[in-house]
Amino acid sequence: MKRGTIVLLYACVALALPAQASAHARSATVALDYKLVLDHATESLRGVGVHILDGDRSLHVVTHGVTLVVYGDVHDAMLRIGPGGTWVNRASVTAVAEKLTTPARGWKRLSHDGDYTWHEHRLAPPPWQATTGPVAQFDIPVTVNGKRAAIAGTFVRYARPAMWPWLLAAVVFAGLVALALRLQRPVTTGLGALAGIAALTSLVAFSVADAPNGRVAWVQIALGAGLAVAMYAALVRAHGARRSAIAGLLGGAAAAVSLGSLGVFRHGVVVSALPANASRALVEAAFITGVAAAATSLRKESLR
Repeated sequence: MKRGTIVLLYACVALALPAQASAHARSATVALDYKLVLDHATESLRGVGVHILDGDRSLHVVTHGVTLVVYGDVHDAMLRIGPGGTWVNRASVTAVAEKLTTPARGWKRLSHDGDYTWHEHRLAPPPWQATTGPVAQFDIPVTVNGKRAAIAGTFVRYARPAMWPWLLAAVVFAGLVALALRLQRPVTTGLGALAGIAALTSLVAFSVADAPNGRVAWVQIALGAGLAVAMYAALVRAHGARRSAIAGLLGGAAAAVSLGSLGVFRHGVVVSALPANASRALVEAAFITGVAAAATSLRKESLR
């Protein structure tokens, strides 16, 4: 494979991945400064399960044999969620403002079950503050079978992580790659394979933790896994310069995927199924090893 062809493939991957992401109207955020914590009374609501999707500031509510009515900013009945399904009040000012419906009279069915997710503006964090810990409260009035209650909790701000350990790790890794190249060790295939594994693992961890619709993003996970299987199959079957080129392409794709997750190094809350530092390590591994694989695959020695 000629160098110009490989560069063109890198450009196609870099352009295709962001385009695919932008096709979704709502995509999950992987890192935040605030975490929203529900209070004990909300978690104890009988027949009602409440989950906050931190990445999208949305509420996911599941009812079991009860009817939950959610009230808006001017105490207007906004949503009714229960055994008969989920309904929106078309006359509710708040529901219209949240774009759940258009202005009209009466109630409109949104779903046929008591499981619903919607964007809730009252979960927007307060203005940025230098202090950490609990900084504000949120309170959304509701009734459960006609009895007054609330979905309430606390905004907790987390300090931003220190950058120097991650920068130091990147410098050490770059030094090891440079040393391996000086000793004329073949590193491209290993770097590409490692980058692909790290990128796929972080993709799964982020997708499982906070899909925008309140459910696991199985389609995104399946697409990522399918692409990884195809790339690794090609990597195993190839030899010599062709293997290096495929490994470089795999690394370039992993680095491109990880670009959208670099915010984990700037925010204290990581929205992932894995611990925060484990997610940061995966993102750094995917990006750094991916860039290294792409760069080393373009060396003249690799293209012979």
